[in-house]
Amino acid sequence: MADSNGTDNVYSITQKRESRLKRNLKSYGAVDLSEIIAVQSEIAQAGLDLKRLVDVVTRRSQALTRSTGAVVELLDGTDLFYWSGSGSVRKHEGLRIPVSGSLSGLCITKGTVLRCRDSETDNRVDRDACRRVGLRSALVTPLQCNGELVGVLKVVSDKPNAYTDRHVHLLETLAAFTGSMLHSALAHARLAEDMQRKASVDASARSESDAGRSRLQGLIGTGGITPVFQPIVEIATKRIVGHEALSRFPADGKMTVDAWFELAERVGMCFELEVACISTIVDAVMASSPMPGYISLNVSPRTLLEYDFERLPDRRAQGGWVLELTEHTQVNDYTLLAARVKHLQARGLRIAIDDAGAGFSSLRHVLRLAPDIVKLDLSIIRDIDTIRRHQLLASAIISFSRDTAIDLVAEGVETASEQDTLTRLGVPYGQGYLFGRPSPLPA
Repeated sequence: MADSNGTDNVYSITQKRESRLKRNLKSYGAVDLSEIIAVQSEIAQAGLDLKRLVDVVTRRSQALTRSTGAVVELLDGTDLFYWSGSGSVRKHEGLRIPVSGSLSGLCITKGTVLRCRDSETDNRVDRDACRRVGLRSALVTPLQCNGELVGVLKVVSDKPNAYTDRHVHLLETLAAFTGSMLHSALAHARLAEDMQRKASVDASARSESDAGRSRLQGLIGTGGITPVFQPIVEIATKRIVGHEALSRFPADGKMTVDAWFELAERVGMCFELEVACISTIVDAVMASSPMPGYISLNVSPRTLLEYDFERLPDRRAQGGWVLELTEHTQVNDYTLLAARVKHLQARGLRIAIDDAGAGFSSLRHVLRLAPDIVKLDLSIIRDIDTIRRHQLLASAIISFSRDTAIDLVAEGVETASEQDTLTRLGVPYGQGYLFGRPSPLPA
């Protein structure tokens, strides 16, 4: 967060301070502890909304310490920036003060709670700044996030000698809870990035978005999407049981298929691009000779919810359609998605979960959506013949699929040794270059 003159040093909470926090908790009465728990709960409910989280901290810090105001000051180079204020300090949000020559700066240097009993007689404070914000006494404690010092939490009073040892303990403990919650929030967006997002989008960003949309509209409108199909086989017999339908876009060294979808996500056209891919695949399937086995279409959660899959052409005699859930967009409402999955299954469509084992989201899909097919991610299949932990992870998913009557497909099978290991483990179906590469349908 900071960058020069020694103000960007990383401070860790020492064992001594941790022990002191534990003693502080033991010293609280029932009312104090319940208040701390209530604050922690409200902070957790703020989620990853950084401004909302910090606003909760300042407001509750003021209330807990019976202060006239509170502020979270963030390190920014050689300055401290008033990020969020409550009470008497709220009107000073945005104020910048130098780290050097201030009580907050000294708190950062020492890495401990400091108390100002009277700003008119305390030589450690910036007296002019104190008068400007109406501060007569104050408590200030470091804010640490994942071992990094990011700023301070400060409460102020317009009266001298407003704070007791109990208030010191309360503020220090609240700051520790705040730091742990900030860690999760900052993992998704640094505070500086959050401030940038609040600013209006400049002309160059708008121009880039317009150019991206225009490029995607050109791809969709000119028929630049080509469907290809990769076979899915029964490993023991090599019998084709289905095909995964994939899309290929015009050759461009700078734009892979993933890059096209990333561009679509940035400019808000993921749904349009997926629908265009589905349409070209369906047209190709219906124009070709009957294909053996099911056809698997890659769909995001949003497309699964919004696209009219009930109108897909009837090909039950050949094996039907499978909707393969991908990770292009996040699932916001599992209850709604699970209901949609059940509705589609009742109408003869099957649901597959792609990339199982690659992350928590895919496994959560398996548990929450009751799919018909689960596809083991190629990161597990690669070298499964030599890496024990890959075999153990696969075995766990195999056991679950067997107990729940889910068909299991191994993706990315490339070697005979991998195939032999999958057969030994009990994986019934496979997909990969060993069995066939993606190719267009014959005219």
